[in-house]
Amino acid sequence: MGAFFVACCIISKVIINGNNPLLDTPRDQFSGIIFMFLIACILTVLNLTVLKDMKLIDYIKGKKFSVVGVIMTLGVGSIVFGFLDNFGMKLGTDALDDSFLQLFLSPFSVDSRFTDHREVIKDNLKYMNLWSNSKWTSVINQVLRFKDEISEASKKNNNSMKDLVIDIEKFMDEGALPLIIPKEIKEMTSKTTGTDAFIKNIKEKYNIIDGSKSMLANTFSDFIGAILGAGIINLFIYMTSYDSVYTGDDSVDNNWLLTNLSKYLPFIEAFFIVIGCLIPVFINIAMTRSKYNNTNRNSWIVVGVITLLIVVIMYYSAFGIKDMTLKDKKNSIKKTMNDLKDRLDITNKKDDKTLNKDIDAFINSL
Repeated sequence: MGAFFVACCIISKVIINGNNPLLDTPRDQFSGIIFMFLIACILTVLNLTVLKDMKLIDYIKGKKFSVVGVIMTLGVGSIVFGFLDNFGMKLGTDALDDSFLQLFLSPFSVDSRFTDHREVIKDNLKYMNLWSNSKWTSVINQVLRFKDEISEASKKNNNSMKDLVIDIEKFMDEGALPLIIPKEIKEMTSKTTGTDAFIKNIKEKYNIIDGSKSMLANTFSDFIGAILGAGIINLFIYMTSYDSVYTGDDSVDNNWLLTNLSKYLPFIEAFFIVIGCLIPVFINIAMTRSKYNNTNRNSWIVVGVITLLIVVIMYYSAFGIKDMTLKDKKNSIKKTMNDLKDRLDITNKKDDKTLNKDIDAFINSL
């Protein structure tokens, strides 16, 4: 778990430091996506080989789990799911924006007036997407700061807007370009098919895209999170020996949490999802260094405390495993058989009477 979280942080740093907006294909933009697919494949192969059902049963047979182990096994998948749900953006899922958007959304937002300019519109949407992910805040700030100078710029030349010019240049250095307006569109004077209509169409289409891209990225994060959460469950069954079978130990089987598990399970999963979601929030803050405040240090403290709690729970989960005694095994069989009787509705009715007696005789013989 620790190696996975650390690797996620390293990959996010690689993405941040390695991308170059001026390149058509930044060299590291898909590294996070490749990393998540790689981990998902490793865990899937692990489940199909080392941790497949028969080998897993062979390892945990004759062992009884602890209540802490139950909590950890039920919660670990939720932690991974919540972590990736929030941290997916740092792992580069936004690199799929253009691909997802063009694949899923373009067919649903085609303007019949500009079907001959689909490729230009596609490029313009990429430009607008880059605007939203680049230094647009500084450009907007400078435009607002120098609004008076801009209005007077047509009257005289001066150097009072140098900050605005610098930010615009930096914005363009990050890859920002003005929208492309085809020559034939510029030459049109109609309000419904001219330049204004063309730009309005692109803006409206981008607003649809902008409102949907976070949901598409979240869909991908959830998909990977579900695979990783499912893939890691067998690993924690191996570590805690919890597989829902009675331990035969009344102090464990009759614990209030286990006897009411169906009532509390949604809340347990929700609690661990929240923990998984909070970890990347604080990691994201912690990875932002500043010598003028303590947010970096304080965030690492929070991450450290959460990590310590998880390690403690994992420790007691693993070392809470004990071997079943003969008495435990008999009690486990009795409880399982009684549950089966209830599940199969085996009673003293005429048809079931003999079977019910046989089962009771077997239980009493133990």
